[in-house]
Amino acid sequence: MKYFNRLTYSNTTNHTASYAIFLAVVLSCSLLACKSTGFKIGNLDVGKLVEQGVNVFNANNIDEEQEIQFGENMSAVLLGTRPLYENKDINLYVNKVGMWLAANSSRPHLPWQFGVINSTAINAFAAPGGFVFITSGMLMQLENESQLAAVLAHEIAHITQKHHLNAIKDDANRSAVTESLFISAQAYQDNTESSNEDKGYRIWAKKVTGMAQDLYSKGLDRDDEFQADQYGIRLLAKSGYDAFAYIDNLQIIASIAADDSALALLYKTHPTPSQRLEALANQLDKLAMNDGLLLTKRFKQEMN
Repeated sequence: MKYFNRLTYSNTTNHTASYAIFLAVVLSCSLLACKSTGFKIGNLDVGKLVEQGVNVFNANNIDEEQEIQFGENMSAVLLGTRPLYENKDINLYVNKVGMWLAANSSRPHLPWQFGVINSTAINAFAAPGGFVFITSGMLMQLENESQLAAVLAHEIAHITQKHHLNAIKDDANRSAVTESLFISAQAYQDNTESSNEDKGYRIWAKKVTGMAQDLYSKGLDRDDEFQADQYGIRLLAKSGYDAFAYIDNLQIIASIAADDSALALLYKTHPTPSQRLEALANQLDKLAMNDGLLLTKRFKQEMN
């Protein structure tokens, strides 16, 4: 598959199944909605160790399986605050666009999942292991599929470059990062004991929720955001899209009043559009001959 315009969604069945699994995971495992008791993983009593504040995990040795699990936990926290947009067709469309981009990324083997969060905020989010969300508020600002792909490409770059995991490693230098962050709600429930009902789970859920909320509210390092722009615009072009749609998106954001509440979190966690455009200037000459697609008609049909 060289360019996305040649992709006719022949993998719709696989994508639909993948999307269904994604919905099942993130909607059924909302962390604070699950009920549980104290737990052990093998011979490791994680609940007691978390209670004692013991550092039982070396954050510098996060493997891919743990990365994916932490991403699922972070996604559950995010969706526990704002649910997915109810229109399944639009979610599926975003998932298909994202899957095409992910297939052209440096980590195509991850279990990539994409979705639309029902929120008026203009923003997008990523979680380790291949989980990407765009808000319905952001989606409403876009005019074509290439612009949608540009948003997703930026978030994909955060994941391929492991920016969230690097932030966790930095945090590990200041506070304990426990194995509990990388254990699923289901694994927790499967390994519970009848005693100490709910107490251990609440501690675990608070730890996971706190880490996720901290990452989303404070945002990543500004250099990470600039790097995600650099990698994202290249991924956009590689996938057959008009790379200048990336610039269009930043100009769209810049055209909205900076004090608009819909942009509050985006401006808190990202450099300004003008700073990001300036940092991308060295990419524009390289992409000047890009003959990518906008796919405006298909985008509007899907949005309708």
